[in-house]
Amino acid sequence: MPSLRAVRSAFAVATACAVLAFPAMAQTTKPPAAKAQGGAPATPGAERIAAVVNDDVISVSDVNARIRLALLNTGTQESQETRQRLAPQVLRQLVDERLQLQEAKRSGISVAQAEIDESIKRIAEQNRMGRPQLETLLKNQGVPLSTLHDQVRALMSWQRVMQRRIRQEVVIGEEEIDAAMERLKANIGKPEYLVAEIFLAVDSPEQDDEVRRTADRLLEEVRRGGNFAALARQFSQSAGAAAGGDLGWVRSGEMAGEVDRALATMRAGQLSPPVRTSTGYHILLVRGQRAFGSSGGEVMMPPPQPVAPRPQPRPDIARASVNMKQIIIPIASKEEAKTVKDSAEKLRKSIKSCADFESKAKATGVPESGDMGTLRVKDLPPGLQQLAVGIPLGQASPVLMSPGAAVILIVCKRDVPMIQPPPEAQPKPAAAPPPPPPTPVKEAKLPAREEVERDLIGERADLLSRRYLRDLRRSAFIEVRT
Repeated sequence: MPSLRAVRSAFAVATACAVLAFPAMAQTTKPPAAKAQGGAPATPGAERIAAVVNDDVISVSDVNARIRLALLNTGTQESQETRQRLAPQVLRQLVDERLQLQEAKRSGISVAQAEIDESIKRIAEQNRMGRPQLETLLKNQGVPLSTLHDQVRALMSWQRVMQRRIRQEVVIGEEEIDAAMERLKANIGKPEYLVAEIFLAVDSPEQDDEVRRTADRLLEEVRRGGNFAALARQFSQSAGAAAGGDLGWVRSGEMAGEVDRALATMRAGQLSPPVRTSTGYHILLVRGQRAFGSSGGEVMMPPPQPVAPRPQPRPDIARASVNMKQIIIPIASKEEAKTVKDSAEKLRKSIKSCADFESKAKATGVPESGDMGTLRVKDLPPGLQQLAVGIPLGQASPVLMSPGAAVILIVCKRDVPMIQPPPEAQPKPAAAPPPPPPTPVKEAKLPAREEVERDLIGERADLLSRRYLRDLRRSAFIEVRT
C-alpha cells in the first residue's frame, strides 16, 4: 500500500514534469557537436521511423531528443554508452505515451495548449529560472521545446483518463478499511522503511529479459552517480514516479512478498538489485528506517558522498583508422565567406548517408572533394582526431571553415581499438553503513481512517493504471524498427 504522499503525487503532473537537474546540467553538460535549426540534433536519417504505434509514428529524431532530455533531467553526462543504455527504455516510454494520447483522444479528452504552457512555466519556476531561460537551456542541449511539450501533454492526458476511470471503478468498502487498520495494529513496533523505487512493468513473459536488462542499465546509471529521483520520474511506471519514486513509509505486508523480503535485509542508504515480482522489476532505495508507530527515532539515509567518476575506455588514437570523405567549397574572397558557409550548411543538412555524401561531393565539381581513402587518425591534425573517432558513422560533420574553403567531412568506416582503464583505477564500492540500533516504541500512533482509505484508493488506482496501459499495449499494433 503506497503512502499518502505517493498516492497524491500519482496525478501531480507539474511535479512529474519538474526535472530538478536542470540548473546543474546547464553548467556540466556539453552541447552536441552539431545541431540542426531549432536545437534538434543533426542526425543522418533523423526522420527515419523508430517505431509505429497503431496509426502514429515515432521517429528516430523523437528518440534522440527524448534521450537528451532524459540525460539533462538525470544529471548524466552525455556519451555514446549512456545513450545506448537509455535508448530502449526511452523508446518504450514514447510508445506508452502514444498509447496514452490515443486513448485520451478516443475518450474525448484533450489538454489545452494554455494548460501545457502553465505546467512548463511551473517547471521553470521549480528549477528557479524563467521560461526563457528554460527554453535557452533546452536549445543549448539539443532538445526541441516540442519534446517537453509532448511529454507534458501525455502526462496530463493520461491523468484525466485515469481520474475518470477511478471515479467509475474504484470503491473502497468499510470492511476493507477495517482490515487495513487491523494490519496496521499488528505491525506496531516492527520496522518500517522510507522507500523510493523505480518500477518497470513486465506485461508478458517474452518481455522479461528485455525489462531486466533495462533495470540493470538504470541501476548501473544510479551507481555511477545518476540522480535516482530524476531517473524514477523519467522511467518508473509506478504511482510514486511523479514524486521521484517516493513511496513514503512502507511496512511488512504492504508490498509484494519479494519486496518485503528484500527490504528486511536492507538498511538506510542501501540500493537493491532489481527485485522481480509478479508485475515487474523494482529497484529499491531505502532512505530511512524506524519502528512503526513510534514518534521519532528514525535512522535516515546518510548524506550522499561524492562519487568518484568511473574511468571509461578511451580511443587508441595511435592504432585507429577511418575511411573518410570530404566536400570542399572554395571561398574566393572574404566577402563570400558567409554566403559559402550558409550554402555549405544547407548542403550538410541534406546529406542522409555516405552514398548520398559521395554523389553530392562529385556534384561540386571540385577535384579534391570525394573519397579520402583510409587514414590513420594519428596523422590527422589534432583538431580533427576527436571528430574522426567520435562523430557517428554516416553523419556529416559540422561545417569547418578556413580562410580558403568550407569543408564537410563524413566517416564511413572506422576501426578504433579502445584502451581499457587498469583494474586499480575502478572506484571501490563504499562500505555499507552500520546496522541501526533498535528503536523503542515510545507511543503507538496510527493513521486516521480517512488516510487509510486514501492509501487504499491510491493502491487500487496504481494497479488500475498499470493494467489499463498493459491492455492497451496488448491490443495495439506496435512495430519497433530500430
